[in-house]
Amino acid sequence: MHHHRHAAKATRNLIGRFKHPMDVVEAPGVPVTEKLSILKAWEADERALQRAEDEGMAGGEHAHLQRVREALTLLQSLRRTS
Repeated sequence: MHHHRHAAKATRNLIGRFKHPMDVVEAPGVPVTEKLSILKAWEADERALQRAEDEGMAGGEHAHLQRVREALTLLQSLRRTS
C-alpha cells in the first residue's frame, strides 16, 4: 500500500514538470508506460476539477480535460503502431 501511495505522489509531481499534455507525449527519455501513468493521473485531476466547477466551486486552474484525452489517445495509438 505504501508503494502505491509513493508511486502516485511521484506521478503527480511529474505532472508539474509539463505545461501541456502534449509535452508529456513528446518528452524524450520518458518510458511510454510512465507517460501513460502521468496522463491518466492528469486526466483524473482534470475530472476532479471539472466536478468541483460543476458544483460551483472555483479557484483551480482552468481545466483542459479535452487536451489530456487527445494526448492519451495519441500516445496509445503511437504505442500500438510501434
